[in-house]
Amino acid sequence: MKKEYLFYYQSALEFPLDESIEISAAIDKGDYLVSNVKTSCAQVYAPEINFYVENSEDDIGDKIKNIKKLYDIRATVYDLAQDLDFTQEVGKKLLIVAEENQEELSEELSEAGFTCIALNPLNIVDVNGCIGKLTVTVKKENELIDLQTDQIIWFGAPDFAMKQSGVYDPNIIGLEESVKSAKNNSGEYRYKNFIKYDPSICQYHERQTEICGKCVEVCPTVAIVKIDEKKHLEFSHIDCQGCGGCVSVCPSGALDYSQMPRVAFKEVCSFYTDKIPLIIPRKMELENLKITLKKGVLPLAIEGKKYLNEVHLLTLLQTSGNPIIFYTDFISKGTGDSIYIINEIFKRKYNKQAIFVCKNKEELQEAFKNAVSLKECMFDMNEEGMKKREIFTYRLSHLVGNDDLGAIETKEHIHYGNITINQDKCTLCLSCVGACNVGALTAHPEDNTLRFNPSICTNCGYCEFICPEEDCLKVVYDKMDLKPDYFKKNIMAKDELFRCVECGVEFATVKSIEKIANMMKPIFGDDEARIRALYCCADCKPKVTLKAHYMKK
Repeated sequence: MKKEYLFYYQSALEFPLDESIEISAAIDKGDYLVSNVKTSCAQVYAPEINFYVENSEDDIGDKIKNIKKLYDIRATVYDLAQDLDFTQEVGKKLLIVAEENQEELSEELSEAGFTCIALNPLNIVDVNGCIGKLTVTVKKENELIDLQTDQIIWFGAPDFAMKQSGVYDPNIIGLEESVKSAKNNSGEYRYKNFIKYDPSICQYHERQTEICGKCVEVCPTVAIVKIDEKKHLEFSHIDCQGCGGCVSVCPSGALDYSQMPRVAFKEVCSFYTDKIPLIIPRKMELENLKITLKKGVLPLAIEGKKYLNEVHLLTLLQTSGNPIIFYTDFISKGTGDSIYIINEIFKRKYNKQAIFVCKNKEELQEAFKNAVSLKECMFDMNEEGMKKREIFTYRLSHLVGNDDLGAIETKEHIHYGNITINQDKCTLCLSCVGACNVGALTAHPEDNTLRFNPSICTNCGYCEFICPEEDCLKVVYDKMDLKPDYFKKNIMAKDELFRCVECGVEFATVKSIEKIANMMKPIFGDDEARIRALYCCADCKPKVTLKAHYMKK
């Protein structure tokens, strides 16, 4: 039977591996899915395998099982990924932008087949497009000229230029790396779509006013752009760096990380039951990290460094029954706010820390010492068909239980809140229900009520904007109440149905009819027929007015 897992070794192993793993001293033969070393004969490189083998204090029996788990985790992510491969032809046109002469650099690149043009940065007005299709607007005397190029090496490039793919700044990544990137990226440039988008629950998409746009704010490139005229988001996958920062701040879950979507992450979590997850982004270079892993610690390697949100973290905590240790030199705005919220909840519920963020080996060792079991939080659920907010609601409501843990003020990039409704002014017109695309506000015709689940609300404020009644609906921003009622559909307004004064059919709420009647009576004056028609259903209105018209004749 063909094996999909390759384990390359240079010296004899101290213990056997699972029979599903091919053990070989050659890395250039065969066709494998996952390998512990970089090789062209495997599609996925998993550096966490060697990291675990070299550093773990687990017993040999556990090591054998856990190494197999690490291979299986990578295979699961590969199978459930929703990214696609794309290509872009990149020619040999290259701009060198510098204040000083770069003749040697130009000669080196010319020898590699590039056609180089040198420009002074003071003459450049703007840069648009993407790698292979860059347009540079240059000011020449009193004229603006557009130059077409494939790539740019720009010494001290401004932020607007660095947002485009195909622009390299030697002052940041070094001249050698800039030249290497330009050479490697010419020809057939390969890229993926890192982001999956659902416009139906996006808080920006086709709204009458702008109430969200966090994804665009945190994007370090031009991969996400707002089209304000239509209130649409436009995605440029070729410009996306795959960091995932937009995913971590998306309030509704309209954005998901294609390389490890939520469904894949939940499946991966199942491998960490009774383990302490050690999350390590690819950029932290596991190959160079030497540290003793205490028993029970299992690495979780992730590609994007910024995409983890409150759902990812709470799912992993409730599945593993252990705290999470996150080894990274950078925490994104969304992930940071999520960690704050979850740590505060666990502190109030269990008086324990849920997530440790470590920037160096010393902090890692300290976290290993302080990590205490959280088995009391363990919980599993079927998430099929559920949106991000719904998943978090069910998980968090189970954790809170019947306790009242007080209120938490959420921060700038993760919003949970509430609303208040003045029942005397609410006519149950249900405009707010139509405006809420995440299902936090719902209509219930069985008892003529308007209900609201605060925990699902994205705190966007669109319901307040759309409500036609003055001082009726108000949004309470950035306050999460950790008590049972916060996770339920609460009755916010209720009314009786009004019966047509002619035929007796129920056709509207009492308060809506009274509102319209009070507005129109002064206009209609002594016209009794038109006033009576205000209290009639759509079928009876014309009958009443026509009858009055003929009686006058």
